[in-house]
Amino acid sequence: MNTRLKQLWPYLAAWLGAILAALALLALTRFETQEDLQRNEHATRRELSNLTRLTQEHASRTLHAADQALQLVRALYLRDGMKLDLGQWVRQGAVDVSIFHQVGIIDDQGVYRLSNLPATPQVNLADREHFRVHLGHTDDRLFISKPVLGRVSGKWTIQLTRPIIRADGRFAGVAVVSVDADYFNQFYASLKLGPQGAASLMGLDSVVRARHSLAVQGLGGNKLTQTPASALLASGQTEGFYVNTSQIDQIPRLNHLRKLEGYPLYVTVAYSLSDYQGAAQAEQAIRWQFAALGCGLLLLLAALFTWHRWREQRYLQALQSSHSQMNLALDGGGLGLWEWDLVQGRFKVDERLKELFGFAPDELAITNESFMTRLHPDDVLPLRQALLPVLKGEVSRLVLEHRLWHRDGHWVWLMARGKVVERDAQGRALRLMGTDVDRSEQKIDEERRRIAAVAFESSSAMMVSDAQQVILRVNQAFVDLSGYAMDEMVGHHSAILKSGRQNDVFYKSMWDSISRTGHWEGEIWNRRKNGEVFLDWLSITVVKNVQGQVTHYVSVHTDITLRKRTEEDIRKLAFFDPLTNLPNRRLLLDRLQQMCAACDRNSQLAAVLFIDLDRFKLLNDTHGHDQGDELLIQVAQRLQACVREVDTVARLGGDEFVVALAQLGDAPAQAQASAMRVAQKILQTLSEPFVLNAVTWSLSGSIGVAMISDAKTVPEEVLKHADEAMYAAKAAGRHAVQVWTDPVLSA
Repeated sequence: MNTRLKQLWPYLAAWLGAILAALALLALTRFETQEDLQRNEHATRRELSNLTRLTQEHASRTLHAADQALQLVRALYLRDGMKLDLGQWVRQGAVDVSIFHQVGIIDDQGVYRLSNLPATPQVNLADREHFRVHLGHTDDRLFISKPVLGRVSGKWTIQLTRPIIRADGRFAGVAVVSVDADYFNQFYASLKLGPQGAASLMGLDSVVRARHSLAVQGLGGNKLTQTPASALLASGQTEGFYVNTSQIDQIPRLNHLRKLEGYPLYVTVAYSLSDYQGAAQAEQAIRWQFAALGCGLLLLLAALFTWHRWREQRYLQALQSSHSQMNLALDGGGLGLWEWDLVQGRFKVDERLKELFGFAPDELAITNESFMTRLHPDDVLPLRQALLPVLKGEVSRLVLEHRLWHRDGHWVWLMARGKVVERDAQGRALRLMGTDVDRSEQKIDEERRRIAAVAFESSSAMMVSDAQQVILRVNQAFVDLSGYAMDEMVGHHSAILKSGRQNDVFYKSMWDSISRTGHWEGEIWNRRKNGEVFLDWLSITVVKNVQGQVTHYVSVHTDITLRKRTEEDIRKLAFFDPLTNLPNRRLLLDRLQQMCAACDRNSQLAAVLFIDLDRFKLLNDTHGHDQGDELLIQVAQRLQACVREVDTVARLGGDEFVVALAQLGDAPAQAQASAMRVAQKILQTLSEPFVLNAVTWSLSGSIGVAMISDAKTVPEEVLKHADEAMYAAKAAGRHAVQVWTDPVLSA
């Protein structure tokens, strides 16, 4: 029974191991799919939060700009009355019509009197909500209407109005700015929310101001009822997630909302559940398919092992019954037969093996001791490791490549194969039989093939050197790379390409890594035969013999000089403005983040100057964009001349520049005074005429200043504050500097 169990045990172990591995694979797959679902959900929510922050900032900037325009138009009307030419103010750039469809004045009777659009008819808008809401009220409040079809413009627009109150308190009408609802929709379309995603601008009254979705377009003005967003806002939250099915298109979505501070509006951005969960579910299905395939392969391996084991046992039985045929095969195959008597400690070898060792048939008698003296020292441990499992019956046959000492004084490579052919009643091995075959020639050929395969399988520039780094061979690609002929390289040290740019410490570190890991790769400056220095991506691999000794080094060389230059050009395009060569917005935000860190590290205050050029659009319109580009280049040069090396001058686009002043000290008053001095210096240098190719042009600038005094300051917020201060400088009459102050602190 014990013998039968021992025979069956390998089969049972193989099947048990395969089943356990399959169960483990299924459990791991289940765990990973659950983890992927959670990561996908977290990533989607994080992305939605970022998108709502972006849409919130877009809506807030748009509404703030519209309100600034309202207040400017109202002030001009109170000053000039019906003589006010709104078209002229638009052409001068005081009102940005790229955002607003129309600006105008409605008189106290509700008649649309003034507009920036030529030939605008005077229609009666007394019945419109954005006019009636101001009747009977003296408070200066901003009203944001639902989307309405304009009687003047003929477009669906959102009307922003403020009342016009004369000095004596009489109601004089309404200043109105019309924002095209499609302006928001176009921005929402750029968010690319997928086939069923949606973005909306909503009022606290649950009326849709603007909405974009590929599933259903537009639908501004619709009023939604009992939405989760209303409940969330009613609880006092200003942002949050919720899942609901849209009342507009009946699509279930994951939504995130943010309330607009200072306005009765909020924005929502949503992903369709089927869009973002569908991809994850498809990936899970693929993962389960692979798991099922892996389980099948494990069971197949167990079956193959069973089949192979059964065939091996049948083969051994056939081998024992055909001893005479084996002798014939030994003679024909050049094999030597040996027999090891474990009890007596003696070897019997046939004439073929004796001849292989250089002895006559009657000259050599081998015992355990004499065998060990003739065995190569490096093969003693492998022999013991291979022999012990065979003697214990854990392994059926002995397979060992080893070396024995020849009578003439050289080593002979042998491949030994054998098995236990006799055991006692307790299962102890008594006798082994096997064969040896001379593999000396094959080892030499394998060494040659191994070197050739490692060195020349690739078309890359290759070099093979010996353990002393003397060059043995190079390929044609290496000749083309280095400029040296093959006979100029062979026999020389591999350092022939050394350029001298790296010091001895670099090379010591490189060779220490090669000795430790057997491989090294990295960038190194080398020199061609003609003296040209090039950047070489060098990969060095160690070739070792079976004893683990280094015999050769194989190096692969690739000229990456051009690729490095290309990468540098790409980096420059990513972080610098191509016209002025100034840092762009991305690099500016990184510099501002460093300034915030410096504020936390050493209390060094900093400042941001937001600069907008006046009369720049007029130059483009009258003299062409080539003159405008030349002026922007000269402005960049003048701004750089006004600051220090530690400061940053950046161009955000158009005629907007930003100057970031660093290391202004740790005293707030001193830091602000320094920033104001630089701002005045910039105003002065901008007021000097610009000599262009076709015209001499004069302009002025409006500058907003925001201080960085807190390590928790967010770079985007600092830019926003400086932008608001710049608009205040424009409203104050241009060619001015305004410092941003916190409305909470100034209240």
